[in-house]
Amino acid sequence: MALYQNQKNGQVVEFIGHHDKDWAMVKNATGVVQYVALNDLVSYEAGKGRTGQTIETPDILKKEDEDKIPEAVIPLDTRLNLNVTTAEALAKQVKGIGYATAKKIVELRLSLPGERFKNLEQLRKISRVDWDEVFKEDLIYIS
Repeated sequence: MALYQNQKNGQVVEFIGHHDKDWAMVKNATGVVQYVALNDLVSYEAGKGRTGQTIETPDILKKEDEDKIPEAVIPLDTRLNLNVTTAEALAKQVKGIGYATAKKIVELRLSLPGERFKNLEQLRKISRVDWDEVFKEDLIYIS
């Protein structure tokens, strides 16, 4: 099973299969199956983060024993989900974000439709944070 990271929302997902030439079927850590554009996925290795490799079509799918209990494929995610985290946790865990900035991020989230971020690019409205560095360190995601 191959792990990938959705560049739009930062989620680590398990690749299930190709839907067509542009879309892939993936499963996230909560078990929800989604369709994602192949261009939005980059390979992911536990402990390393994003590796930048692109998806390759598997040649042959192996048959698995149906009675065998599946092992957890997606590792435990220690990153912060920005749609549910508190300002205190954000300020403590992400280097370069102080408490005042963390409060602004939470206020921005609450001002959005549905009180949720849709993609990581919405965070660029908050100034005084090097968002490129935060995204590169891979400490946050949205779901």
